[in-house]
Amino acid sequence: MKSKNLVFVVVFLHTLSVCFGWGADGHRIVAQIAVDMLSSGVMNTIDEYIGEEETLPDIAPLPDDYDHTPQGKWSAPCHFVNMPKGALNFSMSDCTGCCVVEAIMNYTQRLTTENNNGPQLCNFDQSDGVEPCALEFLVHFVGDVHQPLHVGYGYDEGGNDVQVTWYGEATNLHKVWDDEIIDQWDSDWQDAVSQLESIMQNEQSQVKYYASVTDPTIWADESFYYVRTTCYNFSTSEDDKFMKLHPEAFEKAVRQGTPALGDAYFNRNLPIVQQRLIAAGVRLAALLGRILGGGRFFV
Repeated sequence: MKSKNLVFVVVFLHTLSVCFGWGADGHRIVAQIAVDMLSSGVMNTIDEYIGEEETLPDIAPLPDDYDHTPQGKWSAPCHFVNMPKGALNFSMSDCTGCCVVEAIMNYTQRLTTENNNGPQLCNFDQSDGVEPCALEFLVHFVGDVHQPLHVGYGYDEGGNDVQVTWYGEATNLHKVWDDEIIDQWDSDWQDAVSQLESIMQNEQSQVKYYASVTDPTIWADESFYYVRTTCYNFSTSEDDKFMKLHPEAFEKAVRQGTPALGDAYFNRNLPIVQQRLIAAGVRLAALLGRILGGGRFFV
């Protein structure tokens, strides 16, 4: 009976967690892109932290579960930054307490110190109240800062309070960017990685650019640009097109008084989601290469 209760708790926590950060698949995609770029030496060091039974994609989503535990709720603000309405750019003055940019800086320093002292095996058992190790947090937060609505407006909780319909199903804008666009594109995260790595092969100069931008304040500012320019762009012409393609779903959206998001919104924003996932994976590889491999990693 005790084991069944534990399974229920884990499933429940996972259900809650998908409203925060990239969804689990988004975080796995970012981590796998990084893994595929890293040298064998860096990966050997990572294995000293995570052991033989876990992979970097396995641990990447875990902080979203941790922040829903009583002992981990302190970490919830570390996944995002609330921007004021009317802001044009991100600056560190927007980061109060533990925001995602501050968290990346903090856990970069902590992982550097830990690595200098010798890698120690991480503890992934969230039931004992132990704080996740620096590597686990860093992998996750680098993903988070590249999801545009994690550098979103505080007044609507980064789009969590913006109700929309997605192909006729009620949801919120934040979840559309966390999960729905990725799922609509490819529900198999490993296949999604393959597609993104094909894009990377054809865009080597862009990949090198991503690797060269090492300042997380710039990563955050990039995300906020999309918040200001595209995330909230619910156009009438898009509604008209969606109505013709999905009349029943459109009528449902009208009844609910919410924006009707479908093909046009998806097609316009999928390339942005893909590039943000690529940028996060490349930058995670570069960051781990600097910390764990003396600056060496593959591009």
